[in-house]
Amino acid sequence: MRLKTDFLFTLLLFCVFAISAFSLVIIGAGVYEKSVSSIEQNFEGRTALAYVAEKVRQNDAGANISARDDVLCITTEDADGSYSLYIYEHEGFLKEFFTRTELPFDEEAGQPLLAVGSFSASEKDGGLLEISTAGEEEEPISLLLHLKSGDS
Repeated sequence: MRLKTDFLFTLLLFCVFAISAFSLVIIGAGVYEKSVSSIEQNFEGRTALAYVAEKVRQNDAGANISARDDVLCITTEDADGSYSLYIYEHEGFLKEFFTRTELPFDEEAGQPLLAVGSFSASEKDGGLLEISTAGEEEEPISLLLHLKSGDS
């Protein structure tokens, strides 16, 4: 009789341990899935913001940088003429359009870069440029850049 009781107790203890381990794996998988989803969403907005900030920094010294109607325009000149790079959001994508300055801006012709939920660019007082962007399902994040080309 004692042998049966010991066996049943051991079997019950093993079952409790197995159920606890399985539950822990299920809970851990759910936490991991939420973490990965959050990282992916955060990646979209921050990557777009970093890309635009780097374009502004690369061209700040000798370019004319302006923002109108949530379109960032970087105009550069060289021996061949004047060129404009437009960065904007269109149909859920951050796009850039590079063309000669005298040609019209065509938002359909831009090269898609990243999927974004929103993008805005605006000029602030004191030579500041505010860039805001967000992934498809996240809160917008903003960055203020001081333009060297705006200093006189």
